[in-house]
Amino acid sequence: MSNYFIETYTYNPWWNLAVEKYLADRIQPGDMLLYLWQNENTVVIGRNQNALRECRAQLLEEQGGYLARRTTGGGAVYHDLGNLCFTFAASPERYDLGRQMGVVREACRKFGIETRFSGRNDIITEEGFKFSGNAFSVTSQCKIQHGTLMVNVDVSRLGQYLTPSKEKMKAKGVKSVQSRVCNLRDL
Repeated sequence: MSNYFIETYTYNPWWNLAVEKYLADRIQPGDMLLYLWQNENTVVIGRNQNALRECRAQLLEEQGGYLARRTTGGGAVYHDLGNLCFTFAASPERYDLGRQMGVVREACRKFGIETRFSGRNDIITEEGFKFSGNAFSVTSQCKIQHGTLMVNVDVSRLGQYLTPSKEKMKAKGVKSVQSRVCNLRDL
């Protein structure tokens, strides 16, 4: 049984996502890995998403940003250097979603921030604001959970680049993505 911690020091989303895939492909029985990384001015979309529906790709590109696709499902997310990305990659017998989410929640608790799960994909504050979205993938060799921690994200850029569907916004009953999220720094 081996535990690994890896941190990258590049802000290129294509590199960071390629490293994540490389590491996941090398997980052996009994392995558990925590990988920390950051992307600069990036929109990351899920494996089945249409970039033109999820974000303002042309504006992002014009402003020097990156568009990247991850191997997992889930929604579009905005990353900047105020966002910390994490990946748990484990062999199937070591994977434990509750424990992994508990690591994130306990870290927040150490800073006086009480949190809770919201469905399967999000960690939110007690007041209902989202600061961590998660996505997943499964192979016979490796299970992955990766997510974001909004520490000090530029939420104006988040709102500028992401374009949630009208159906989603109607169902959620909110006027903007920005009103549903928060930065941990503000708490």
